[in-house]
Amino acid sequence: MENQYMEIEHVLTKHHLQSIQFGNDDSIFGVENEGGVGKAFIQDEKKKTKTIDIKDSIKSGIFYGGGEFCVVKEKAVFCINHNQLVVFNLKTGESKPIIPAWGKVAAPSISPDGKWVLYVFSDGETDLIGVAPLHGLDWPRQMVKGADFYLQPTWHPQGELIAWVEWDHPCMPWQGSRVKIGEVGGMQIRLLDETWVDGKIGQAAHQPLFSPNGRWLSYLLQNGEWEDLILYDLKKKEKKVLVHGDGFMLSTPDWVQGLQSYGWGNDAKSIFYIRYEYAQATIWKVNIRSDKSVQIPTAPFTWLSQLSISSQSSALAFLASSPFDPKQIVVFKNGKLESVRSSHEGIEYSKFFYKPEHIEWKGLDGESVFGILYLPKTEQKIQLPLLVDVHGGPTMQRTLSESTEAGFFTSRGYAFLQVNYRGSSGYGLQYQDALKGNWGELELDDIYTGVKRLIETGIANPAKIALIGNSSGGTTVLNTLRKYPGVFRCAICSFGIGDLILDAKQTHKFERFYHQYLIGDIEKKMETFQQRSPVFHIEEIRDPLLLFHGNEDPVVHPSQSQALYDSLVKRGIPCTLKIFEQEGHGFKREETLQEYYALILEFLTMHF
Repeated sequence: MENQYMEIEHVLTKHHLQSIQFGNDDSIFGVENEGGVGKAFIQDEKKKTKTIDIKDSIKSGIFYGGGEFCVVKEKAVFCINHNQLVVFNLKTGESKPIIPAWGKVAAPSISPDGKWVLYVFSDGETDLIGVAPLHGLDWPRQMVKGADFYLQPTWHPQGELIAWVEWDHPCMPWQGSRVKIGEVGGMQIRLLDETWVDGKIGQAAHQPLFSPNGRWLSYLLQNGEWEDLILYDLKKKEKKVLVHGDGFMLSTPDWVQGLQSYGWGNDAKSIFYIRYEYAQATIWKVNIRSDKSVQIPTAPFTWLSQLSISSQSSALAFLASSPFDPKQIVVFKNGKLESVRSSHEGIEYSKFFYKPEHIEWKGLDGESVFGILYLPKTEQKIQLPLLVDVHGGPTMQRTLSESTEAGFFTSRGYAFLQVNYRGSSGYGLQYQDALKGNWGELELDDIYTGVKRLIETGIANPAKIALIGNSSGGTTVLNTLRKYPGVFRCAICSFGIGDLILDAKQTHKFERFYHQYLIGDIEKKMETFQQRSPVFHIEEIRDPLLLFHGNEDPVVHPSQSQALYDSLVKRGIPCTLKIFEQEGHGFKREETLQEYYALILEFLTMHF
């Protein structure tokens, strides 16, 4: 068993596959993150892998990452160190910077002729879509400007049109974004004209793609409760709903750049797309003439992302995992599914937990709440110690994907409940919007009722229940302790927001008005902000607490965790604070993660 522990701990301290894309010859390009360093690789059809020799870390810098690279023909463009673009020649192996290191960059998109690259740029206040020549001899220039944010720039196959996504404060992208088309041209390429195609406040549009034959623009559009896949005829200026989402989403929230949940077949006659429903994902193929969809077999995998379609063969490549299968690159070609590269050697998670169950319970108001329950393979089936996992965002969700953390805790005998409280994505827009104005209240009750159900069914030992969460999930952990003292034996909070007033006034541009959606206008709701800020009500926290923070956190200053610690210790509440050096909003270094999980186990053992 000790060796199995070590295997799980090894995986927990590694960060792996992030994004993939087909090359022109069905080779697969990918970026993986190891110990906080982004590295690129090429894997050919024979599964031979070669590392791309770029000295700097491959990292984009806008939002929470994503959109690290683009490949067209013999050229690849990578974002490095958050702030610069490098072009890599696949034939010669040479690389060189093509823009100065300044601001933040993401989502490079190479023109069909291989001469230009579009990319998203931000200096922290002004965002725009820039364009630069791939020879790197001229200065980059502004292509599109005027909106607060940009996402997913892409080229028409003839290179005379571009498409992109934009939106403005106070919206987050999933609350109201626009798809636009621009006509470009000239010796020094520039934007000649632009057209607003779709999307508005309250109806987000995103992921624009041109068909390979240049006739259509496709994109995703919210339809009120779910999402539709839309075709826009570029000549006739007519729109058609190709896939009507009913009971499933077609994407996940754009917290990062470069998300790919659908793509065109190389013959422009079909589109492959992912359906997301009840924390699972499946792939479908829709014929653009008949509108008929058929499912692509992807078992045993239950979570899929970053779909890429070969321009040569219409083979599919995507990232796939399940609770029992590690994240890996999977290719679907000629009717066969094949894993071609895995994040790590397989761990037999089935030794540690039973098949996880997607469960439903009723909130205090009688409405449905969802979660995922992992039960350890121990002799004892009831009265188990329970660890309740609270995701961040809060507009995110836990899914039936690889959960090494679930394996880590179930291997020690803990039941592990992941709560997709109301406000989580993936269950329809009404469920997601239930947290509007209610953050700091509704999700606390959803967590409590989920725990109460497991106690009533005899699964959880009421004397051995703990909470764990980070970022906004850490804030929820703190507020849950306030509202339900004594229900939880202890809790773990990483880089949680203690002072919502300070956070609303000082947070980064992307989330500057997110609090307005979650709580309200701070000028009008100051009392509510204060009421829901844990730091102003620390006396209500009476249960032992383990706090973690990174000393370089750009989102939540470590002083917020320090203030919580000082107050709790002063009142004699057992509390430990660990501030990790060289870490930001999320821990990535191997030595950090080793110490992080060791301290959690020690803390749980002490208080259980």
